[in-house]
Amino acid sequence: MSTALRIDGRNPGGEAAGLPALVAVVDPLLRSEVDAALAAGGLRPVPFPGCGEAECGREPAALAVVCEQTVASLAPAQAARLRAAGSDSPLPLLLVTTGALPPVDDMVRRGITDFVLADRVGEDLGYRAALIQAETLFARRRRASAGTLRERARRISAAVRATNDPDAMAEVVVQGLVHAFEADHAVLLTFPDERVPQLSLAFSREHAAGTAPLLSGTAVEDFARRLWADGRVASVEDHLRPAEEPEPLQEAALAAGVRASVFLPLGHGEASFGMLWLAASAGPRTFTSTELSLMHHVCGNLAHGLVQGHLITAQRKVMARLRELDQAKTTFVATVNHELRTPLTSITGYLDLILDGSGTELPADVQQMLAIVGRNANRLNQLISDLLTLSRSDARESALAVEEIDLARLLSEVGDSLAPTADAGGVTVHVDCAVHPLLVDGDCDQLEQVFTNLLSNAVKFTPAGGSVRVSAGTAPSELSGPMVRVSVTDTGIGIPADDLPKLFQRFFRASNATSAAIPGTGLGLAIVQDIVHQHGGELQVSSEVGRGTTFTVQLPARA
Repeated sequence: MSTALRIDGRNPGGEAAGLPALVAVVDPLLRSEVDAALAAGGLRPVPFPGCGEAECGREPAALAVVCEQTVASLAPAQAARLRAAGSDSPLPLLLVTTGALPPVDDMVRRGITDFVLADRVGEDLGYRAALIQAETLFARRRRASAGTLRERARRISAAVRATNDPDAMAEVVVQGLVHAFEADHAVLLTFPDERVPQLSLAFSREHAAGTAPLLSGTAVEDFARRLWADGRVASVEDHLRPAEEPEPLQEAALAAGVRASVFLPLGHGEASFGMLWLAASAGPRTFTSTELSLMHHVCGNLAHGLVQGHLITAQRKVMARLRELDQAKTTFVATVNHELRTPLTSITGYLDLILDGSGTELPADVQQMLAIVGRNANRLNQLISDLLTLSRSDARESALAVEEIDLARLLSEVGDSLAPTADAGGVTVHVDCAVHPLLVDGDCDQLEQVFTNLLSNAVKFTPAGGSVRVSAGTAPSELSGPMVRVSVTDTGIGIPADDLPKLFQRFFRASNATSAAIPGTGLGLAIVQDIVHQHGGELQVSSEVGRGTTFTVQLPARA
C-alpha cells in the first residue's frame, strides 16, 4: 500500500516539522505503513509501549495512533497518560481499525477522537497528520504570543503600581501599550474630574505612519461614558470601510491617517473620567479578544493608580502645608514667649515693688486697681506658659526628666499651695492618701502641673461652702500591671453631658462655665491629658450638672 501524500517536512507556517507522534500498533506490517504515513505528514513516529511521554522526551506529542488491540489492552491509567502526552490539551487519539467500528459511546469513553481504516492508512493518515501538526503548531504559536502579551501587560501594570506620580503612570501606559501591541500611536486624555488630575498625553512609535490623532471635545466624553456604562472597549478594524454605526471619532482618525483603532474608557466606580486611544496607521488590523482583554486590564490598573496617586499627591501637599503651618505656629509661639513674656515680667516686677510700698504710699483704691492689673498680668503669663507647653508637646520637644516620685507627698504639697485660694473662696480641700508612699516614675514638674491644674479647676468651679476631695491609692490592672489611681472630686457646678466628649480639646470651655463668666483659657485640661498620656497613664472624667465632677488619673506604679 503506497503513500499518496508527500510533504517536504515543513508546515504551512514555514517552521521545521517533526513533532512527535506516539504509535502503538501491534501488526508490524501495519506499523510500518503508519510510520510512513506519519512521516509523509511531517510527524516523527515514536513507539509507545505504554509508558506515555517518556519515549518522546520533553517535547509534547502532536497525536497518538493506536489499533483495536492496543486500545483494548491499555489500562485506564495508561490511557490517561497517553492522552496527557500532549501540551495544554488532551492528545488527539486516532484509531486504526481493520474491521467494524466500535460503538460511538465506547470510542468516546476510550478517548478516541478520529479513526482511519487500515486499508486506507497511506491515503488518509498522512493528510490528517499534516492537518493536526499545522493545528498544533498554530495553537502553540497563539499560546506563546498570548503569553508574551500577558508578560508585557504584567510589566506595564507593575510599572504603574511602582509609582504614585500620575504623569509617570500615564507615560508608562501610553508608551508601553504602543510597544507591547505593536501599535503606532497612543493618546490619553482625562476629563475635568476631582478624582484624577487633568492629563493630556500622546506618544508615537518611531517611523510610524500618520500622526497621533486628536482626542478632545465633548464627543470624547460622551463616547467614553457610553463605553464605561456598557463595560466594554471599542475596536475598529479599518476606518476606511463604511460602518453601520460610525464611531464618534471617525473624522479624527481619518484626519490623522489612522486605519485601525482601539478605544479604552478610563474610570472608577460608576463614572468614567478619561479615554485612551490606541491607533495603527500601517493598514487594517483585527485586534484579538486576548489583546483587547489585556489592554482593558492595563487601563483598569491605570485608572485605579490615577485615583490613588491623585489622593496620595493631594495628601502629600496637605501634609507639606500642615508642616509649614506647624512650623509657623512654633515660630509664632516662640515669638510670643519672647516678645510678651519679657515685658510682662518687667510689668509684674514693678507692680510688686509698687504694691510693696517701695515707692510712695498709695491710696487704697489705687492699690486695688494695681492688684487687678497684677492678677491679669499673671493670667496672661500663665496663658503664654500653656501655649509654650502645648507647642513643645506638638514638636515632641518636651522630654521627660524621669525620676522616682512619691505621689502622696506631691499631692499634699499641691493641696497646701492651693489652700489660700480655697479658703478665700470658702471651699474646703481634703487630701486623703490611703497608702504612703505612692511611688511612680515620672517628671516631677509635669505631674505637679497635672494635679495643680485639676485641683485649681475644682476649687474655681466649686461655689462657697462646697468641698474638694483628693483621694489616692493603688489599683490592680490585668493589662498594664499595678497602677496608682488619683481622684479629684468636687461639689461644683458640674459639666453638661454634651460637653464631656469635647472637654479635652484645646480652647474648649464648658457651656455653663462660659455663661457664668468664670475665667479660663480652655488649655489646662488639654495639657493635663497630654502629660498623663506621655507618662503611660489614663485620664477619665465623670460629671453631673449641679452635683460636681470627678477626674481620675491612673499612672503605672513603680516596679
